[in-house]
Amino acid sequence: MVNVILTHEVKDLAEWRKGFEAGEHSRAEAGVKTAGIYTSVDNPNLISVMTEFPSIEVVHVFLQNPTLKEDMESAGVIGMPEVKILNKIQ
Repeated sequence: MVNVILTHEVKDLAEWRKGFEAGEHSRAEAGVKTAGIYTSVDNPNLISVMTEFPSIEVVHVFLQNPTLKEDMESAGVIGMPEVKILNKIQ
């Protein structure tokens, strides 16, 4: 299991959430599970999504999907996301 934390700012949380939920089927097909969605205490439009991937290979395929950037832009993501790829050790 590989965990990924993706953080980005969005124009509008409610609109972003609609776009995120629309992608659930694609994530489920890839074996990706959402472990949590968080907003910054200081900025409710700064979102962090914690996910669990079955392998690092799936992470790379998912992040290299050509429609991912388009889907994120359509959902109102501002700028480049920060992506942390982590192995759980405990």
